[in-house]
Amino acid sequence: MVRKSLVLSIAFLLLFAPFQLVAQPSKIHVSAPSKSLTWFPAHLTREKGFYRAEGLDVDFVVMKPQVALQALIAGDVGYTTALGSTMRAGVRGLPLRVVMTIADKPLFALMARPGVNSVEELKGKLVGISSFGASSDTLARAVLRRYKLDPNRDVKILALGGGANRVAAMKTGAVDAALIEAPYNVMLEREGFRKILFVGDLIPSPLAGFGTTLEKIRKQPDEVQQLVRATLRGIQYAKTNKQESVRAIMKWADMDQSFAEGSYEMAVTSWSNTGAANPQGVQIAMEEIKIEQKLETLPDSAKAFDWSFVQR
Repeated sequence: MVRKSLVLSIAFLLLFAPFQLVAQPSKIHVSAPSKSLTWFPAHLTREKGFYRAEGLDVDFVVMKPQVALQALIAGDVGYTTALGSTMRAGVRGLPLRVVMTIADKPLFALMARPGVNSVEELKGKLVGISSFGASSDTLARAVLRRYKLDPNRDVKILALGGGANRVAAMKTGAVDAALIEAPYNVMLEREGFRKILFVGDLIPSPLAGFGTTLEKIRKQPDEVQQLVRATLRGIQYAKTNKQESVRAIMKWADMDQSFAEGSYEMAVTSWSNTGAANPQGVQIAMEEIKIEQKLETLPDSAKAFDWSFVQR
């Protein structure tokens, strides 16, 4: 009789209290410096339900890289897509690591007004970036140094905010050039502005992915693995489903089809197949950090990266 009552009780719970028995997805906040095609596959991963399939409820929050690092360390967000600032913080000794890359080369183009035909011609001129400390800042300085220009003396660098702000500054003549990502570089080219170079061809270092804290890695490795696994699935989906990806870009970035198609063609070549940056890209990133931070020796990449999750 007791056994029968127990069976009936279990049946009652299964029929009338299913929501209490189903685990809720883990809520995860990820900071991003701006909407960018560098991490678009992560957005598509969310839209396709791949994070949900791993038991994760992922939400992306746009914030400046400096604020994002503070929020990450404080635990206000669990991850950041800003790899440049994460790498540099890890090298400086902060308890942060990059756990995967989404874009393993920069998607920035150096755009200039008509009349400026080379990097060397930027001497004495104004160059726009998003914000100081962001990837657009560090990469702009790296490009200038490659062409023997001192970014602190030969060029005036201005922090202008998101891509739309840099486009506006170019159109009004407030700056002579800007480091700018897709689709804004496509927009400027169609309006007669000149593409001086594609940064990814010159400096193929990792740009976007996921960075997190050492505490997260130690205490919640399963969550990190689920995030990485779902995102890798999303990257492959984005790379092999062009038309659906273009439609998603149109909706997400509020652009017409021709811009979305051009942006996709530019971005798809940068999206990682493995989630790990190529060794050359890591070497270049460490060399740039050595110069920026005026270090005597090349920094240890193990202080910036943890590839264990993408290698499983």
